[in-house]
Amino acid sequence: MQDVAQVAEVARIGPNSIIQTVAALREQYGAEMVAAWLRRTGRGHLLETMPDHMLAESEFGAMINDVREWLGMEAAMRALDRSGELTAAYVATNRVPAPIRLLLPRLPVGLALRLFLPAIAKHAWTFAGSGQFGYSLRPQWQLTLANSVEARGVRSAEPVCSYYRAAFEGLLRRVVSDRIRVREVTCRATGAPRCTFAVTLAG
Repeated sequence: MQDVAQVAEVARIGPNSIIQTVAALREQYGAEMVAAWLRRTGRGHLLETMPDHMLAESEFGAMINDVREWLGMEAAMRALDRSGELTAAYVATNRVPAPIRLLLPRLPVGLALRLFLPAIAKHAWTFAGSGQFGYSLRPQWQLTLANSVEARGVRSAEPVCSYYRAAFEGLLRRVVSDRIRVREVTCRATGAPRCTFAVTLAG
């Protein structure tokens, strides 16, 4: 039986994890500074061509670690938060059928979540890699992510999964309701068994 480390080596994740992280860094730090960082970390090939296929999740994990080393945890979380937003925008526009985007906002939010979350779970392997995505609607709305790529090997007093938080919130806001807010309330980095994200409505 493969151990977790072996599974992580072969698990795949969608290319937006890399594409949108580079895009977010360019927004915040400029193309020249990001180009120098990419070359310094052995990613100069991304200046020529972005990936268009599923990647080893270890590539995203390594990029997260290098961003944190470069910017520090707080600034890295801001960049990864923006990357999650950009990923959500791409997925909502290019992967969610237009009829679904038209229908769900017209339904009560609880019903829309009940219809949409199973679809996210079905395709979770594309963003979670070897992590395990789950959700519940009672007694409260919440999403869970066990073995999050973002939280591996990290110890922190606060949750650190800003990419996933922003991606979840952005996707749900675009497809279900723009009143939705998502907050990470437990994180593997703080010692919790899994990362948990509370889903609430603003206003």
